[in-house]
Amino acid sequence: MKKITFRIETDSLGKVKVPKNAYYGAQTQRALDNFKISGITFDPVFIQSLASLKQACAIANMKCKTLTKSKANCISGISKKISNNTLDYIDHFPIDIFQTGSGTSTNMNMNEVISEVAKRNFKQKIHPNDDVNMSQSSNDVIPTTINIASLSMSKTLSTSLSFMSESLNSKAITLSHVIKSGRTHLMDAVPISFEQELNVWEEQVRASQAQIDLSCEEISYLPIGGTAIGTGINAPKTFAKNVCNELNKIYSETKIRFKPLSIKGEMMSSQNHIFSLSSALTRYASTLSKIANDLRWMNSGPVSGLSEISLKALQPGSSIMPGKINPVISESVMMAATQVNGNHITIMQAASSGNFQLNTMLPLIAHNIIESLYLMINSTFSMIELVNTFKVNEEIVKENLFKNPIIATKLNQVIGYDLASKIVKEAYKTNSSIFEIAEKMTSLSKAELINILDPKKLI
Repeated sequence: MKKITFRIETDSLGKVKVPKNAYYGAQTQRALDNFKISGITFDPVFIQSLASLKQACAIANMKCKTLTKSKANCISGISKKISNNTLDYIDHFPIDIFQTGSGTSTNMNMNEVISEVAKRNFKQKIHPNDDVNMSQSSNDVIPTTINIASLSMSKTLSTSLSFMSESLNSKAITLSHVIKSGRTHLMDAVPISFEQELNVWEEQVRASQAQIDLSCEEISYLPIGGTAIGTGINAPKTFAKNVCNELNKIYSETKIRFKPLSIKGEMMSSQNHIFSLSSALTRYASTLSKIANDLRWMNSGPVSGLSEISLKALQPGSSIMPGKINPVISESVMMAATQVNGNHITIMQAASSGNFQLNTMLPLIAHNIIESLYLMINSTFSMIELVNTFKVNEEIVKENLFKNPIIATKLNQVIGYDLASKIVKEAYKTNSSIFEIAEKMTSLSKAELINILDPKKLI
């Protein structure tokens, strides 16, 4: 085992031993010593977003004439490199999610890394607090970073939902000729076409997307410039506007437009805007779970189930039963949706934990909203593949439809509910078709019955 060598760093509490090769400093090391809770660290997308914010803040400070051009360019350049190559630096951001509720340790972690890289690679003295953290506090930096990461990921999710809607629509068009038995309470109901069924799914996805997009609008406002408690102490008046302008340049390819929040304390003392986004994600998780479960039921069998569709065979389904194939993608998506619901409960509890001017569960909120966004983005692309590749077993669907006594519902208009009900009961009892029983129990001819019960007229 390679022996770890140390260097001595100093902060306001005294001297600290830090691994010699680590870019971080004393405050990060104290956090590592203090927070040995889970081993879970911030996701790279959060570190990337935080680095982008530091890049924007450095240039904003230079434009406010509070930071020299030399220092601003050094901080900005290093921050950009960390943002563009986050995985190369990720080992230097080792602090546990379960840390100080403001995320101060992670903010200082970034400040120290930028400072140390400036010292080692550029021989420039950059102070982590006075220079990198100028015009900022962890209390506005971390909430702003949560917004940046959440918004960039939400835009990706919204795009994936558009692809999902298009896939459902295209598939629906190809299946417009296939009419099947509808189901309510898992029991046979009146007919519906596959096109109609998929159009319902499509509309549910679009409605979920609308809620996510609505949350994105709120999250595009940033509390940066609020500093310690939202009053903006130690920050120039134009700082917040300058930061947003710089961030808009950094994220120009994504067409994201950040704006300064007027009452900055609103997103520092509360995380209700992230709670709203999480709520929108649970709505979409519910939609995805419903579609995945419907496909799973429709695929059930292939002998003793519905067997209306065949999902693409992806892997052996059993370690003991030869030839068994399971609906694995549906199940994985349903588990992801369940995890999102669990994350939402955590976010709800955490969002309620604001005291006076600060919410003190910011790292936990960041971790859960980022995980939920990842789960929904990846699940969406898995579902798109599922929708594009399932095949309808048309003969089985047709056979089941004509066996379904509930199609007698259409006879209500001709013979009344009571007689139609008797016909349905007799059909169930004798395992006969509606056509046979209706011909016996009414004065309608077979030709008339075929005309009335034409599946195309039943939908």
